[in-house]
Amino acid sequence: MLIGLMLISFLAKAQETIVLDIEEQYRKGVALMNANQYAKALDYIFECQRSDAKNLDYQNRLGYCYFQMGNFLEAKYSFQATLKLDSTNITALSNLAAISERELNYRKAKAYYSELIELDSTNSYYHRQQALVAQKQSDIASAAIHFSKAHRLNERDLATINDLAVIYLELKAPEYARQVIDKGIAIDSNNIRVRYTNARVCNAFDDYAGVVGAIQGAMIQGDSTPYFQMMVGAAYLKMDSINRAIYHFTRLIDREKDSEHTHHYLALAYEVKEEIEKSTFHFGEAIKKGISKKVPRYHQDLAELYERKKQYGKAYEHYRAAHNYAPQNELLFLIAINADRYFKDKSIALRYYQKYASSRDEKYSTYARQRIDELIELLHQMKG
Repeated sequence: MLIGLMLISFLAKAQETIVLDIEEQYRKGVALMNANQYAKALDYIFECQRSDAKNLDYQNRLGYCYFQMGNFLEAKYSFQATLKLDSTNITALSNLAAISERELNYRKAKAYYSELIELDSTNSYYHRQQALVAQKQSDIASAAIHFSKAHRLNERDLATINDLAVIYLELKAPEYARQVIDKGIAIDSNNIRVRYTNARVCNAFDDYAGVVGAIQGAMIQGDSTPYFQMMVGAAYLKMDSINRAIYHFTRLIDREKDSEHTHHYLALAYEVKEEIEKSTFHFGEAIKKGISKKVPRYHQDLAELYERKKQYGKAYEHYRAAHNYAPQNELLFLIAINADRYFKDKSIALRYYQKYASSRDEKYSTYARQRIDELIELLHQMKG
């Protein structure tokens, strides 16, 4: 009898020791997780999960350790095990959605966020994440809906305010973008992201002074993103602040962040200053770097510059290049008239005048038909 009582007492104390050990294991594991020591934490949390496989907290923490270590396969297994025990477990659903995004499986991520929204439609975070997933799927309309819901639920969320304004710009609704971004400015006028989006909104309204103010405020804080330095330079150009425009475009070149657009704007700026050699150089650089749909415009601008300088041969070549990139009836006439001025062989000009006349464009048709008759007569006399 005494031995039996002693045995019972011993087992009770042993069980108490095991319980205390598990609590200590858990405490150490959580402390390591808080210190971002996930590999070390895993050993402790795993022991806890082994002691109680139905403990959802242990299961989710195990999954989270695997997630942070980049072992998505084991992380998904852990969180899915949680859902088998509790199909509405928010922690597991949220982490599975995040893992799906990391794996670029946006269809699954969308499904998980939809489940979370069904569980709590008043959670702004779920709507924001669903909007971000929709953006990645190029579903702009859905992104706008969920960003709007997220904003209504949390009107001081600057990230959502900024993203919603950008979405409205993409949807060609600058009025709504302005209403939203004004709220962001009222909350934090020094926020760099908000300032840059405000610059884009101002640009959509041709408010170039607004563009300059928004971007300069960001630059004062030490930021000089090439895209927005280009935008502020273009704004100064539109405001006829030519030297300031040149300063910003030149800064981009100095930083080796220049593009075809940088040189095109510089060419236009130097043209206004009547520094023709510099203008010609930068038009040429824009053409060399050109990969966008604006290349024909660069050729046409350079052709117009050469035409004003009475360098008709070069004007002819660049009008032809512009037409080869993007055929236009008016360019045929400009090619013709510069060929007429430059070449002794008038058959070249005649051919382009005739092409222009057959296009049925009316702008220069009277002159073109008259010149065609004159050149035919001239060429006939030369043969005779």
